[in-house]
Amino acid sequence: MESMTSIRTLPPPEYTNDEKLMLIDFLLALKKTHLRDFFRELDMPRSGTKAEMRERLQDALAEERLSYQQIVEFLDSVAPWGKQHVILYDGPRRDLQSWKDRDLLLNHLKQHRVGKYLNARLPLVLPDVLTLSSITHRDAKLRVTAVQKREYTERAPEHDGEKSAPDGTQIVLRAYAHHVDRTLVTFEWDLVANTAMLQITQLRGDRFYEQVAREFFDLVSTWLDIENMFTLVDIRGTIRSLHELEERGRAEARSHGIQYRSLQGRRLSAHSPSPRDSVLGEDYIDNAMVGVRENGVGHLGNFYWLAGGNGETRETPLNGDVHVILVADKDRINFPTPNSEDVVRYVLHRVRALS
Repeated sequence: MESMTSIRTLPPPEYTNDEKLMLIDFLLALKKTHLRDFFRELDMPRSGTKAEMRERLQDALAEERLSYQQIVEFLDSVAPWGKQHVILYDGPRRDLQSWKDRDLLLNHLKQHRVGKYLNARLPLVLPDVLTLSSITHRDAKLRVTAVQKREYTERAPEHDGEKSAPDGTQIVLRAYAHHVDRTLVTFEWDLVANTAMLQITQLRGDRFYEQVAREFFDLVSTWLDIENMFTLVDIRGTIRSLHELEERGRAEARSHGIQYRSLQGRRLSAHSPSPRDSVLGEDYIDNAMVGVRENGVGHLGNFYWLAGGNGETRETPLNGDVHVILVADKDRINFPTPNSEDVVRYVLHRVRALS
């Protein structure tokens, strides 16, 4: 059966000492539930401080009870459902048989010298440029993953200082902390529903997502022309739909902030006093928002998807409210907190349905 397709592991590159140290840092930065799962798989104690966990990991690596490759594979399994931005697409209106048939797909990939990645993973840590790591074709889904190191600096005023130059000039020192992130970019195409999504792990700075998406499109363009084959899903209507449902007492998500843009470019926004409160509740604000909603488009929506749904019989995998930000002017859905795969997929399904 296709769902039983095994994923091969390609020979990994030799990891640098810095990469090995960073892998442990990335692992220990995961949610506690993920850490417990990882230690359970290794049959190791799951409690203790981060320092104790680090020591256990280092001992297991030294004794070869654990490999750095295993850490990479675990990170790659959980990162797509962590903090991220997602862009939704509709698939091409053409016969998809050449993509559905594994043998035809393999021949296509071989022609472009990426055949070795089919149903295989290359366990990369921090490549300097966006690098292909996996192409999986199973469960009627094509999933393409790439990895890249991203570096950034952040002001660290607590380390600012002053000193005097030899001529007596006073020198003011402003400190910046250097950080390294591991960015995972994944494009998934559901070959039955003919829908797709691009997932980008959360970056430092909102302006970088379009740049990373462009780098990914360029990386795969010779064999998967995403920009010309796929159509962006316009999520501006989702903001309007969620606002209207909440207004009618059938809220699927609680609004914390809603912003509309008029057809001439002016913006009007409203924010609730706290994440636990809705934007709705004061008539003169509600009326103003309805007026601009009817004559404009959704621009930004800050919502908490409700675990209880909207009172209908629809079952959801949500155990609690899920924070979702709809960056509609960029067609991006932001999950600012980590979630499980079923939660992310459910919310994205609803965003698409309400668009």
